Amino acid sequence: MRVLSVQEHSMAIFKPPMLALFTNVGSESPWPITWQVDAVFSPNEQLVDVLTCTKVMADALGSVTVPSVYGMPQVLMPAVSLRQGGAVCPGVATGTGIREKSAGLPGVRVTWAVVAASVLFFVLCRGRWI
Repeated sequence: MRVLSVQEHSMAIFKPPMLALFTNVGSESPWPITWQVDAVFSPNEQLVDVLTCTKVMADALGSVTVPSVYGMPQVLMPAVSLRQGGAVCPGVATGTGIREKSAGLPGVRVTWAVVAASVLFFVLCRGRWI
């Protein structure tokens, strides 16, 4: 696991194949947050925010630029890491369940990864922000 970025109001943590993006600005904040994370995915790779099943595309260098929506966290994974017909975002998943870039992770593992990353974020940043 690597902490890629810690800004005044945001944080990015990468544990392949997952990129977790957090903010502490809240849903009605006047501060717009945009995460910019350099070259952690394959060039032009299709990604999925597993919390909302929204598609995101890595650029030609494998970097991502993602705006925060209402201060909500985002957890990006390659679409190929998610098994078609699986428990997590089956409509946008492109994985087959056969080991490709990573195993077709079942929903329970993704959920625990999100919980673990959230707890880590709040423990590390407690009392430092607004």
